[in-house]
Amino acid sequence: MPDRDSKIRVLSQTTNPDVGENLVRPPLATRDGALFSADWYFKQLLRGRIFQVQGGSANQSLTAPGTWGAGALETTEFDLLIDIPKDVIIIPLAWSVVMETFGATGLVELLLAWGVDCVSGGTDLTVVPVNQNTASANKSALTNNVVVNAATGGTGLTKQGEIVREGLQLVEDIAANDNAAWPSKFEWKATGPGDLFLIEGVRQIAGYIAAVGGTGFQKFTYAEFETGEDFN
Repeated sequence: MPDRDSKIRVLSQTTNPDVGENLVRPPLATRDGALFSADWYFKQLLRGRIFQVQGGSANQSLTAPGTWGAGALETTEFDLLIDIPKDVIIIPLAWSVVMETFGATGLVELLLAWGVDCVSGGTDLTVVPVNQNTASANKSALTNNVVVNAATGGTGLTKQGEIVREGLQLVEDIAANDNAAWPSKFEWKATGPGDLFLIEGVRQIAGYIAAVGGTGFQKFTYAEFETGEDFN
């Protein structure tokens, strides 16, 4: 058969179309015919599937920083602990940590990992998931399942995989030398195959921010689905 050119006819539209399940719709375009498509992240935002937790010394803290684990990384002291229940799937999208103070030295180690069997040691702060689509009525299954700033003495994570590890090795007395440690912000984003993880409960995601006298703020962003749900 001879080769044939294919022509796609698109619907020129600037208003919101009627949205329903299992409808066959033409591709959408702007008024000049430019094809429009939403990327996966934006689609999940519109579906109300993207959430965040944020905290310092309080949930959604505006000005008061939290206190991180002191010194070396302590496996039973969680600066972030997410308990994923059965039949829930989490895709981590981003984790940002802003250091308010470093203490005497600029030694920092950050680790975000997943596994099983870990339990907070108590004296922690519960942070509440917020839907990043303020027009969505969807609630996260992780409500009451995310804590930060936990005291030492919990049950350590049986690690099954690592999401990200960062560090700063500025070995000097910052206060004595009147210096500032840099960087003061650490940020991880799921931007490629090595950064993509689909974590199904029952499991935990544990975050550690180890620094001598370290304080600051953090935000964790994730997409949430039910087991068996279509991610498209």
